[in-house]
Amino acid sequence: MIPPRIAILLTAAGTLPFLAGAAMVLGLWPGDGNGVALITAYGVVILCFMAGVLWGFAARGAPAWAYVLSVIPALYAFFFTLPHPWAIQGQALAHLVAGFVAVLVIDMVFQARRLAPRWWLTLRVPVTAVVLACLWVARGG
Repeated sequence: MIPPRIAILLTAAGTLPFLAGAAMVLGLWPGDGNGVALITAYGVVILCFMAGVLWGFAARGAPAWAYVLSVIPALYAFFFTLPHPWAIQGQALAHLVAGFVAVLVIDMVFQARRLAPRWWLTLRVPVTAVVLACLWVARGG
């Protein structure tokens, strides 16, 4: 099933900061070496956004486990990618890679349980591939 055109357009637009950050890292876009910072900050925002999307799916009448899964991306982003006193220190980009892979797995679970629209993975798989490629570039290949 094909996603709605607006979902495709907004999802494509949502990849632009990732692509710009990767282009900065590769020296193909001006940015004074801020590509990693751009990808990291935007990646955290998008992981939290995806948690909200999943919560919205759960709120359509899903069991409690769906709500639990839906908050994991935001909590993961908070504890593993941002510097603060409660943070678990590590490499933010590596944690973002793991976070986006985990969100895709959660998407698959929601799809299998019919909590997400039938077209959901058609949209999510390609965009996740783009995001992971940009994170790989930002990590230095």
